Amino acid sequence: MFAVSPSLDLQVAALFFDHEQARFPLATESGWHSLRQAANWIPWLLLSPAIAALLLKLFFPARRMLIAPSITLYLLGSFLIGPGLVSNALLNENWGRPRPNHVQQFAGAADFQPWWRPSGACTRNCSFVSGEASQAFWAVAPAMLAPPQVRPVAMGAAVVFGASVGAMRVVFGRHFVSDIVFAGLITIAIVMGFYRLLLDPLRRNDARLERAVERTSVALHKGTGAALAGLGTALAHAGGTLRHTGQHLHKRIACL
Repeated sequence: MFAVSPSLDLQVAALFFDHEQARFPLATESGWHSLRQAANWIPWLLLSPAIAALLLKLFFPARRMLIAPSITLYLLGSFLIGPGLVSNALLNENWGRPRPNHVQQFAGAADFQPWWRPSGACTRNCSFVSGEASQAFWAVAPAMLAPPQVRPVAMGAAVVFGASVGAMRVVFGRHFVSDIVFAGLITIAIVMGFYRLLLDPLRRNDARLERAVERTSVALHKGTGAALAGLGTALAHAGGTLRHTGQHLHKRIACL
């Protein structure tokens, strides 16, 4: 739909643009920004138990993980690859689509670009896709862990949450509607892929995953120990050299 009629993006954005003031009025409302900041914390709060479980395992390799490793890696992996790598690092930083408040139709200087054209004037932190919306749509990942009887409700609420965060970005003139739609489609597809890879009953193997995490943790401990030992040796050698140089200078000064 957005490929056939790219002007839909402009039409929706125009609903929230004040031509007399030449700006998106709600973009400067402090209450809306407070709501936006609060919403941005929710995915991190949902992710924090998995982060804590992995860090504890890395610090204490012999200790059993507090959360099943398949769930931990599913949450962390889908977040890092979806909102982190694909949405923000790859698309948002490299797809040169200018944001609504940067295009000529809304008092900017850049030419409007449809979502499928990556050769716009933007050089970094561009419009396609919305990183914040992608992060909000990631809430589908923990929603899929809900008990089967309430899972549809949890997933529906997660999609509504993602769409609401995306809607705020449209209202603020920071993203087009197609930026939000594709952020949701891409992120949810990645979440589904990780779910199938790690939590599908035919593939799930928590014992094997925990051993892999434990081996990684032990290797990190050994590597860190070796690096610290090498650093200590280098510092000791540097200290000996400085001491010898200082003694030599002291003797020369004493002879003057």
